[in-house]
Amino acid sequence: MTTNPRNDVNNGVKVQTRAKERERIVRAADSVDRVYAAIKEFAIDYRFRPGEKINEVELATELGVSRTPVRAALNRLQRDGFVASVPNKGFYARELTPEAVRDLYELRAAIERAAFVLACERATDTEIQATVDAWTKHSSLKGEGSWVKVAVADESFHMALTQLSKNAQMVNALEGLCSRIRFFRRIDLESMPRRSHSYQEHEAIIDALRRRDAAGGAALVEKHITLSSAHAMEVAARGLARIFFGTTA
Repeated sequence: MTTNPRNDVNNGVKVQTRAKERERIVRAADSVDRVYAAIKEFAIDYRFRPGEKINEVELATELGVSRTPVRAALNRLQRDGFVASVPNKGFYARELTPEAVRDLYELRAAIERAAFVLACERATDTEIQATVDAWTKHSSLKGEGSWVKVAVADESFHMALTQLSKNAQMVNALEGLCSRIRFFRRIDLESMPRRSHSYQEHEAIIDALRRRDAAGGAALVEKHITLSSAHAMEVAARGLARIFFGTTA
């Protein structure tokens, strides 16, 4: 049986074409992921001022890409709650209001309260101790004056508590929510009295977890996280002052 050299050539061309197409698709996906991560950090830190129209051309130029991955990334960020879109007008930065801050913290409290109850039921003593030990390593930060490090440690502690629930959906939900409130968490913990109070509340939550006091610990978690209307207004005001004037009110 003989083979047709022309068929071999054609098949080779097809294979190369498919390989190039797969490579192009992979590069495009990587580009969108990279652009998404960069713009997300801008949104987290409110580099886009609340309500400001996002200039896609400027973003594309700054990030060294075309408008296509920028538009794809912004669509993803809209679904994730970091930007808003107006039909036929484009994308806008998320607003910063006391109500928005309060709502995010109430949602966070609901997730973490439920996760704490599950953690008391499902986590082993070894897992609980590992979580406590990880937090204890950061306890000295309260005297160092680094509110950024404190905020990172605080977020890690609450994520670890939620991971003890062994509920992947709760963990994923909280990860997304933590990104959306990271700016406010930093603003809130910049205050030394608030920071000190937060550490004390962590100790009470840890004690309840060790005793597996699901009801008592869940109540402590909710109280620890939920912002009153007055507190939400204060955090929002300080956040706006940081965005527009570079200082906190």
